[in-house]
Amino acid sequence: MTFPPARMITAAGLFLFLGALAIPLSAADGHKHDGHDHGHGVSEKKISAALNKLSPKDRELARAQRFCPMMPRTRLGSDGTPQKVLIDGKPVFVCCEDCVPEAKEDGRRTLSAVRKLTRAAATLAKLPPDQRADAETQKFCAVNTNSLLGSMGTPVRMTLKGQTVLLCCRGCVKKAQSRPDATLARVARLRKEAEHGDHHHGDHDHD
Repeated sequence: MTFPPARMITAAGLFLFLGALAIPLSAADGHKHDGHDHGHGVSEKKISAALNKLSPKDRELARAQRFCPMMPRTRLGSDGTPQKVLIDGKPVFVCCEDCVPEAKEDGRRTLSAVRKLTRAAATLAKLPPDQRADAETQKFCAVNTNSLLGSMGTPVRMTLKGQTVLLCCRGCVKKAQSRPDATLARVARLRKEAEHGDHHHGDHDHD
């Protein structure tokens, strides 16, 4: 990019020039969801109000699904009334209009994600409130970070160096114990991602 001579930059020109510099940064985000909170700090009351705008049948399905299949850390209703999408004749709910094209693009994958989310939500709903909150904050297994907590039954709780760690199943216990620092680093990363509403499925080391 060519920078204009300093003597030619007016206040308006500087504003436009700086704006142009910012465009590539936002464009590189991919699936951005600009300006959306995605459930971080959104009250249950607001989420319920958004879900109540759905028909009783759709509201029941959305509550059972609980999270968006495209943004699995995003509570349905945290970004306004969930969008209903029909995939192979089956209703799927996503958090916002931005997710609709992505949900349709690979329908089979979306339906698979919805099944996992619904199964996990039903499992976690049986936990005490504090344990459920922990599971929904960590969201994924500390060993196999591609495995949704609750999708393989009740999450396994364990303590490493004084910190609570959640695993998808007992098969992950030995690996978590053998690499405590790596396991805790994953937990920290998962919780950090929860704050920002993203998850990249970066680790696939589940034996």
